[in-house]
Amino acid sequence: MQPRSLTAIVEQDLRDKMVLFAGPRQCGKTSMAKELIKKLDGMYYSWDDAVDRKTLRTLTLNESAHLWALDEIHKYRGWRNWLKGLYDKHGQQHPVFVTGSARLDLYHRGGDSLAGRYFLHHLHPFTLAVWMVIEIRRNLGRGRLAS
Repeated sequence: MQPRSLTAIVEQDLRDKMVLFAGPRQCGKTSMAKELIKKLDGMYYSWDDAVDRKTLRTLTLNESAHLWALDEIHKYRGWRNWLKGLYDKHGQQHPVFVTGSARLDLYHRGGDSLAGRYFLHHLHPFTLAVWMVIEIRRNLGRGRLAS
């Protein structure tokens, strides 16, 4: 995965609140979650996995893990209230990183049960900086850039 400029910002934000990480399919949300769990001694849970779904429903998350990364949790009916309860009870001991589609952003606009508990970030497939690095590397390989 190409290192993202958001990584350091997300790590900083996780010290204060949970982070909701929204973006389109295949843009790197899950990769970011997996990078963070390696770096911050975390545990990854995906709502799309039946075993993880049972773990999440029964709130039997790994207490020895520092960070809890929750992927696609917005697919769970009532996810906002569930997440509020999880964060209110465990947020001081376990930073929470949540990934999902742009649906996560729908709840940012109005008064919701998560108000004041999270930072919302959007991941886009490419930023200008990432595109420039790719282009420079591609052109260097073709000998198009002068030194």
